Amino acid sequence: MKIITKISVQKQAGRYNIDLDNQFAFGVSESVLIKYGLAKGRELDDDLIADIKLSDEVAKAMRVALNYLGHSLRTIKQVQLKMNDKDIPEQVQSQVISQLEAQHYLDDLNYAMHYVATKKTISPKGPIVIKMALKQAGVSDSDIEEALATYTVEEQIIIATQIAQKAAVTYKRESMRSKQQKIITALATKGFSFDMAQNAVSHLEEENDDQSELENIQREADKLWRRYHRDDNSKRQFKTKKGLYAKGYTSDLIDSVLANLMLEDD
Repeated sequence: MKIITKISVQKQAGRYNIDLDNQFAFGVSESVLIKYGLAKGRELDDDLIADIKLSDEVAKAMRVALNYLGHSLRTIKQVQLKMNDKDIPEQVQSQVISQLEAQHYLDDLNYAMHYVATKKTISPKGPIVIKMALKQAGVSDSDIEEALATYTVEEQIIIATQIAQKAAVTYKRESMRSKQQKIITALATKGFSFDMAQNAVSHLEEENDDQSELENIQREADKLWRRYHRDDNSKRQFKTKKGLYAKGYTSDLIDSVLANLMLEDD
């Protein structure tokens, strides 16, 4: 048995030095000091000293976890990784995680629900990307599925269509086919399925599509026609037609525009 001969305050707020038999033994937090009723003259055996030290490690790890949780919602895996960075032993981590779950500071389902809700409004994403992000954060498949169930098909159509409308403005100088392909790719990158992306493209309400397509191909054709002005007429037509095909324009439209260009040259 050892006797507490001195308890002194450390420079770090809320920390105390414990001396046993007139020698420094270990430091503890105020919560551990109170929990074990540590006072001068108290006798401690080796098992109790080990328990006290473990409790203090748990208390320090809890401060690390709570500070991390103070900034935003986290998953169990994310808190574990944070504690790993601080070289906190697994035995201590497991106690901290259990306490945080019991006190509802950690709840992976709640995290997933909030994440899905956020990704509907802030930097919107589709369910595929959301699922990948939640899985990477350590959320279980069952919690992911439950959270994604709140992301209705109707909401996905609305959000995907809004993204498609913005993308349509970005690609307004593209051919219709090229524009649709790029919009579908943009939606897929944001986590929407191919079927949902096609659905969103079909919902686009654009006025004067034919006129816009004609203006775009005329502009592209003029550039190509000027670029190949040193070639003979046959090669010039071939290169211009090839360039317009590559940009996604239809053969009928290409032939019509090329015919006009050749008439202008006559």
